[in-house]
Amino acid sequence: MSWFSLGSLTLPYQLQRQGVALRSDMARLGQELTTGQTANPQRHLQGDIAPLAAIETRLARIESFTQSSKSTSLRVDAMQNAMGQLEAARSDISSKLLLSPNSGAPEDMLRSLGTSASHALGSAVSALSLSVAGQTAFSGTATDRAPLVPAAQIMSEISARVGALNTADAIVAEVNKAFHDAGELFDTSFYQGSEAGPGAKTSADSGDAARLPTAADTPIRAALSGLVIAALLADDTLAIDQDARQDLARQGALALIDAGPALTGMQAGLGDEQARLDAQAVQFTTERDALTSARQGMIGVDPYEAAMQLEQTRVQLETLYTVTARTSRLSLTEYLR
Repeated sequence: MSWFSLGSLTLPYQLQRQGVALRSDMARLGQELTTGQTANPQRHLQGDIAPLAAIETRLARIESFTQSSKSTSLRVDAMQNAMGQLEAARSDISSKLLLSPNSGAPEDMLRSLGTSASHALGSAVSALSLSVAGQTAFSGTATDRAPLVPAAQIMSEISARVGALNTADAIVAEVNKAFHDAGELFDTSFYQGSEAGPGAKTSADSGDAARLPTAADTPIRAALSGLVIAALLADDTLAIDQDARQDLARQGALALIDAGPALTGMQAGLGDEQARLDAQAVQFTTERDALTSARQGMIGVDPYEAAMQLEQTRVQLETLYTVTARTSRLSLTEYLR
């Protein structure tokens, strides 16, 4: 018979409670040694956790703005690349068209230039329809759709509008009207996006956000309309003679040249936004590092002290296990021996 039945039954429960406490301390000290931070900040700070809460809130805010800034940076980089493609198409076609009227280009050469312009228009529309992380960049807030209809549809509707006109001036005026006048073809049929959306906020403490361009901005409209004018040179349905076709080539070249400065200005604006986002990323990183260091100073633990306490607790727990094992084997016979 075990001697526990002869007297107090308190000892086993005391040993059990001590074992639970020591195992709990082992788990806590192991966590603190691994993470380098106290497992109970409130106790460590003696209840004064307001500064810690302020740091945690600020870190969460910075993390949110950092993710937003990274997403916007990817979008702006892609937009800059698309604008570069549009500018390259504008420059190439305008250079080719500028020489054709003065050299008395034959009709087949003008048609060939029109075909080149048509291909450039298709490339430009595709570039402006780029998608970043599943969201179209030039569609404003309507990021679930392409900003523009296909180039073939644009040319089809423009061709139907100008097919009966017999002078270059009339054709150019009609194309400009379709692209630039409110409520005309560009607004009602060509552009599928929405109003401009905001980019990343200027700082984590400001509600302001930079505006990102859309395919409906005037510089892009001007470049696209110039490419459309040039692409009409390959349209067999136009009721114009050779002289009018050469005049159309000249006006198309001038339209594309006039669109250049505004496109360059838009690219410069995107470049400024890229620089701002880079500076903002550095600012967020610096502040996050400073706050992380301050938080570590508040709730950090000395790894050497934690390791020493963990070893002491382990020894105590092993000693407790030894005592428990020995006492559990005691009996009246062993006691009397």
